[in-house]
Amino acid sequence: MKNIIPTQKEGNKLDCFETVEFTSTEIASEAFIIASYNLLAVNEWHKIAELPAAVFKLVDNNGLELHRPLQLHDYIKIDIPGPGLPRTKGYDWVNVVHMESKEMAEFKILSVSLKPCPDPTDPENKETAHFFEGIATSTLIVEQRNNSLLFQYAGRNEVLNTENTHIIDNVRNFMVGLGAVLGASYPQWKALIKGFANDVKEV
Repeated sequence: MKNIIPTQKEGNKLDCFETVEFTSTEIASEAFIIASYNLLAVNEWHKIAELPAAVFKLVDNNGLELHRPLQLHDYIKIDIPGPGLPRTKGYDWVNVVHMESKEMAEFKILSVSLKPCPDPTDPENKETAHFFEGIATSTLIVEQRNNSLLFQYAGRNEVLNTENTHIIDNVRNFMVGLGAVLGASYPQWKALIKGFANDVKEV
C-alpha cells in the first residue's frame, strides 16, 4: 500500500475503507474479478455509488466518451454537484497517472491513481481544470487477502487550486475545494467505495 498511495506532503488527506468477508478464498477470488471490473468501469461509478452525486465519464483527449475499461493515461471528465468550472463548461478533469495490478500467493491487488489535469479538449490552456491543484491524487484500491476483500479510497495532498488566470475560476475552486476539504467530498467517495463492496456481497 505504501508504494501505491502517494506520500502526504501538504494540504488535506482523505481515506475511506470497506471490507467484505467471504466463506472461502475461492468465492473471494470470484468477487475480486467483479470488483476489478467495477473499478475500471468509470462510466458506471455514479450508478454503483450508494448515494450518487458526481458523474464520471471516461473520455479521450478530444472529449469523446469511451465505452471500455479504464486504461493508463485516460482522462475522466467529472460533473460534480454545485457550481461547475466556468472555463471548462462546468467540468473538472483528472488523468489516470498510475495503475497497478499484482497477483501474489498471499494477495491480489488492483489500484488506480488519478490526478487533476488541464482540460485536454483545450490544449492552449495549461491550467489545471479541477478544484484541487495538480499535486493532489485520488487512489482507488481493491485488494484480496485470503477470503477478504478490502476497498479503499485515498486522497492525498489536496490543495485548493486558486491561482488561475480567471478570477471566477478561482472563486469557484475555492468554494468547491473548501467544501471538499471540510468534508463534502467524503460522502461521495465513501458512497462509491461502499457501492463497490455491496456489489460483491451476493457472490
